Amino acid sequence: MVAFTHNQQTTAETDWLCSPRIAEMLDLHIDWAALDKLVVIAAHPDDETLGAAGLLQRAARHGVPIEVVVATLGENSHPGSPTHTPAELAAVRAVELRSALERMAPDVGHRVLGMPDGRLSAHGTQLENEIAAAATHNSHKTLVVAPWSGDGHTDHDAAGAAAGRAARTTHSLFLEYPIWLWHWGSPGNDRVPWPALRRLNLTVEEQATKAAAISSHASQVAPLSPAAGDEALLSSALLSHFERSFETFIDAAGQFTRAGTAYSGWLQTQFNAIHIGGAEPWDPDSGYEQRKRSLLLGALPRASFNSVFELGCSTGALTAELALRSVQIVGVDASAEAVRTATKRTAAAGNTTIVQALLPDGWPAGRFDLFVLSEVGYYFSAGELSTVIDRMAASMLPNACLAACHWRHPISGWPLNGDDVHRQLRTDARLTRVDAHAEEDFLLDIFTFGNPP
Repeated sequence: MVAFTHNQQTTAETDWLCSPRIAEMLDLHIDWAALDKLVVIAAHPDDETLGAAGLLQRAARHGVPIEVVVATLGENSHPGSPTHTPAELAAVRAVELRSALERMAPDVGHRVLGMPDGRLSAHGTQLENEIAAAATHNSHKTLVVAPWSGDGHTDHDAAGAAAGRAARTTHSLFLEYPIWLWHWGSPGNDRVPWPALRRLNLTVEEQATKAAAISSHASQVAPLSPAAGDEALLSSALLSHFERSFETFIDAAGQFTRAGTAYSGWLQTQFNAIHIGGAEPWDPDSGYEQRKRSLLLGALPRASFNSVFELGCSTGALTAELALRSVQIVGVDASAEAVRTATKRTAAAGNTTIVQALLPDGWPAGRFDLFVLSEVGYYFSAGELSTVIDRMAASMLPNACLAACHWRHPISGWPLNGDDVHRQLRTDARLTRVDAHAEEDFLLDIFTFGNPP
C-alpha cells in the first residue's frame, strides 16, 4: 500500500494537466439509455462528490435511477479534535452528505451502512453483500462505481475491492474513481493504471454544481474551529484536483470506449511512456522472461525460417533470438522509445529491420513464414485481432505458422486478456493449432494456416 498523509505536499495540479498521458486519455462513453441503475459507492461522505459528482449529475439528467451507498460516516476524520467527538462528527457529516446529494441529484436514494471509519477492510464481505444487493435487479444493466482499489487509503482500497467482487458476482458493469491518487501520485508513477483511465468531460454547469456540492462538506474543506486538531482535512491545493473540467474513471475491463475511437495517438503515448529513456518495463533478463522465450523458441516447428514478422517487438529481446533462426526478420512496435532500444539490441545481427508503426494499419510489406504474436494480442480489440489474422493470411509464405504467447493475468484497461486472445485464435477457421503449452502465468500456442506443413 502507498504511504502518505493528507497534509503532505500534494502533487501540483499543473503537473497532472501538463502530462501527455492525461491530455490523451480516452473519453468515457456510457450508453445511458442501456442502463437501468447507477450504484455509487463511497467509503466516506464526500468521496462520491469529489470523484463522481459529474457522473451523478449526468445519470440524473438521463433519468437513470441512482443509489449511493456510503460505507462509513467518516467519524474519525479529526481524531484530535477538541470540539467534536466522533459521534458528533458522524452527525455533521450525515447532514453534509444529504446536502451534497441534493445539489447533485435531488431524487437520489442513499444508504449509510454505519461501518467503522478506518476499519472497512475488516468488513469487506458485509460490504460486498450490501453492494451486490443494490446491484441485483437487472444487474447486467447496472453500473457500479466505487473508489479505486489502489487509491492508497485503506478504506478506499477495501471499498473498491468489495465493489469489484460484487460487480463480478452480479455481472454488473464496473468503474472506479481515484481520489488520493492525485495527491500521492505523479505523471511518472507506474502505479497509475494509465491504459485504464477514461475522461468524463464536464459542462460548465456540472462543474459549478460539483463545486457547490464539495462546499457542502464543510467539515472537510474548512476548519471545524480555530483550535489545533480542527484543521481542514482537504487543502485548497488538494481540492484543485477536483476542480478540473473533467472527471477520471478507471475502466479496468475496457468496457466504456466508443466504437470507432481513434487509438493511434493514445497508444503511442502509452507505450512511449513505459519505454521512456530506454527503459525495460518487462525485465527481459528475469528468469520468467528467459524461460518463456526459451519455451516459445523450442516450440517452433522448424529450426529456421526465411522471413519472420514479430508484432509488438518491444525492446527486441525476443527479436534478437529469433534473428538467429531466420534469414530476415521484421519487428514492429508502436513506441518510438522501444524501437530505438530494439534497433540497438539487434544491430549486430545484420538481418533485422525494426519499424515504428501501429498495427494492423501499419502492416509491413513482404511475405512471411513465421508470425510471432507475443504479449501483444490483448492490445487489440476482437475485431482488430481478426483483421490481424486477415493480414497474416494475405502475407504468408507457403507453410507459414504463427507463434502466440500471452500473460494470463488481468490486463487493466485493454479490450482482451490473454485467454481471450488464445480463445479467438483457437476458434478461427483459418488457423490449425499444432502445439500448445499452458501454465498459470501464460499460454503458448503454435498454429499453421490451413493444414499443418
